[in-house]
Amino acid sequence: MDLHAEEDDLFEGIDEDLWFGLDDGESADQAAASSLAAEVARITGLKPFPAVARRIVAELSVEDWSTHRVATMMESDPSLAATLLKIANSTFYAANGRTSQDVREAVVKLGGQRVRELVMGLATLQLLNGRGRLARRCRDHCAGTAAISRVLAGVVGIPPGSLFVAGLLHDAGRMLLMESGEIEYAKLESRGKDEVPLIERETLGFDHAVLGGHVLKAWGMMEPVPKLVAWHHHPARAWSGGGEVATQLAVLRFADHICDAMENPEQDPTWRELTEGPEGEWAGLSEHRVTTLWRMLEGARAETLAIFA
Repeated sequence: MDLHAEEDDLFEGIDEDLWFGLDDGESADQAAASSLAAEVARITGLKPFPAVARRIVAELSVEDWSTHRVATMMESDPSLAATLLKIANSTFYAANGRTSQDVREAVVKLGGQRVRELVMGLATLQLLNGRGRLARRCRDHCAGTAAISRVLAGVVGIPPGSLFVAGLLHDAGRMLLMESGEIEYAKLESRGKDEVPLIERETLGFDHAVLGGHVLKAWGMMEPVPKLVAWHHHPARAWSGGGEVATQLAVLRFADHICDAMENPEQDPTWRELTEGPEGEWAGLSEHRVTTLWRMLEGARAETLAIFA
């Protein structure tokens, strides 16, 4: 087998829209991209996307999809069905205080597009089943970020569905790297939030954000979720392009930082850097607005952590 040809194939398989590139020259960039592609291929080979979720997504992708068929397929996966029902009955999805009694009612209330996004997100989370304190903390952080993202999306006035799923999966790449043991995250707990991706890039040639975005796309996750996940440590890509993705990424990054602050209450967070930077400009979130919303955001996070407990 021609190893150079195989590397070229891997490199060509990388979605340039999700790939941040390096500043170390073309050869280093190609080596890193090939390494990323090989890791994506390994992960997706070891972790086929759940068949039930694929069937549900396929059903919801046709114009005349059936509520009965979707509910029946979902009920064949009790864990998926139970979690979706809890989300449908949560504060930020329940309408007029009415709760859904069964999966069928939940599907009707949420609607096809939202169910499709949630099924993809929940099924992906099922695949990321790493054990231990760090893995659990990472999953809790993702659940909290998802809840906060959804509330902020409503405040900013943008569709919340994709942001909830993007928040839920924004650290999917980190959870995958925890499973593989390629990065010793236990030794990085004292490092700053922005330092860890730099260490990942130095070690692997790519970071968890880019890995997560590519794996989610390989599993069939709909845009803009893979892009938001891949870019959440590379926001300049979004700022340069502008539009709704820039606003969504600004909200996701706000939610990520807010969740960090709630997890570390002994620290006194300052939001000036975020609110006066591109995040604040695109999302329209001031320091005063963030602090005013604090209790509502805490409640949303607590409720979502209970759902995923």
